[in-house]
Amino acid sequence: MKHLPIAGLLLLSLTACDRTAETPADALAKGATPAAAAADADLATRSPADPRTDSPAQLDGFAGAKLGAGIAEVRSGFGEPLQGLGTDASGKPLPADDSNDGCYFLRPQDAEDPRLMIEGRKLVRYDVRSAAITAPGGGKVGMTLGELQVLYPERGDVGPDKYDEKAQHLRVRPAQEGGAVIDFALGADGRVGAWRVGQTPQVDYVEGCG
Repeated sequence: MKHLPIAGLLLLSLTACDRTAETPADALAKGATPAAAAADADLATRSPADPRTDSPAQLDGFAGAKLGAGIAEVRSGFGEPLQGLGTDASGKPLPADDSNDGCYFLRPQDAEDPRLMIEGRKLVRYDVRSAAITAPGGGKVGMTLGELQVLYPERGDVGPDKYDEKAQHLRVRPAQEGGAVIDFALGADGRVGAWRVGQTPQVDYVEGCG
């Protein structure tokens, strides 16, 4: 049997001690993709795959405006002035009637998105057409159906569009009954042109409030 010199044994021991276990953070820093980074089936707002720190769009609402909240809470929680979609002949926004029990939309004073659907004086849905806003789970305007199906592999149902036979929708069912639904509208070009998040039945309204 060959015996290593004592100096050699000491060198091996010191080398082993210097090797520390690689943490998940180290692996991510090197560009590795851990198994946990697969698409999150439950679209949890704080999952490792979808922390949703980069977007105000959530399954329970948009920014501080929560689905199911009354109109006063929506206005105070959104953080910016909200106006109706209608304008007068000069282009000035028409005031929204917050005492209206019917269905109507509000939008930020200085932006087109999101469009907040109010029905029964409560927020029931919001619509987005901008690629700058990321949907819960990671979907965006401009994505293809294949890209969406990678993000939403568990509960994404593909269906036809009511008017355009070349268009279709990917409807993401909630993890629990009563939860919000995400609906991605894909045009004839095969890419997402708009998406919405909301409660049923309002999230399935095809023509805005109808």
